[in-house]
Amino acid sequence: MPLAKLDDVSIYYDEQGAGDTLVLIPGLGFDHRYYRFAVPILSQHYRVISVDPRGIGQSTKAPPPYEVEVWAADFVKLIPQLSDGPVHVLGTSLGGAMALAVAESAPGLVRTLSVIGAFSELDRAAQINFALRSRLIERLGLSDEVATYMGLWTMSRTFLNTDEGFEQMKLNLSIISKNDPVLYKCFVDSVLAWGRVLDPADTRPKFTTRLGNIGAPTLVIGSGNDHLIPLSLSKIIADGIAGAELVVMDEGGHIPFIERPKDACDIVLRFLGKHGR
Repeated sequence: MPLAKLDDVSIYYDEQGAGDTLVLIPGLGFDHRYYRFAVPILSQHYRVISVDPRGIGQSTKAPPPYEVEVWAADFVKLIPQLSDGPVHVLGTSLGGAMALAVAESAPGLVRTLSVIGAFSELDRAAQINFALRSRLIERLGLSDEVATYMGLWTMSRTFLNTDEGFEQMKLNLSIISKNDPVLYKCFVDSVLAWGRVLDPADTRPKFTTRLGNIGAPTLVIGSGNDHLIPLSLSKIIADGIAGAELVVMDEGGHIPFIERPKDACDIVLRFLGKHGR
């Protein structure tokens, strides 16, 4: 499987399909298997590149720091190795934050931007949730109990109560549990730092104030039953990017590419079709 060598890390990616390039960025602590149901659908139309970000999966487990801006800088270096021109970029959850940062910092690399369950800031409930995760990992490590607690937030109650949902949660937990606990805490803290709530001395403006710099055609997807990153945070992104298209899925949980993969992919494919293959 391919490895791209950057300055200080090697980045693993899986490549499927042919056509214009679509880069998929996974959520917090997940490798490329985050999009295991989406890739077979999307790769019928595009050359799909699903990535293990720095510190995760088969990519280099580099020492800290881990911040959205660091991951975004990796993608800014990676994309020219994957394509001679701009690519379609899609990110979910923390991967959506990375995608936002790439589109804002390197507009020439991004043909279209799609973000799902993403955030440019945090509301109070999300702040409390991620701060608790950080403390739990610090005290208990990445134990089965901690991983299960975190996994509960990524699935809707309706989906989790099905046999398929329970099996997918177990697979997600097996992926999360392979993370280095020290690094995983850094990943969680990166969410708080992105929301500018990790360090009281961090006076940087929220990324929300920079959304207006993004010029790529943008799709924002939010789920009405996403209990981790509420729909209100998706609306903030859509309101901040000129011309952004907001699509609300009534059912999809935090990871619609697992709960409702065909529906989520259909939305993405319709959007990409509007902006050329």
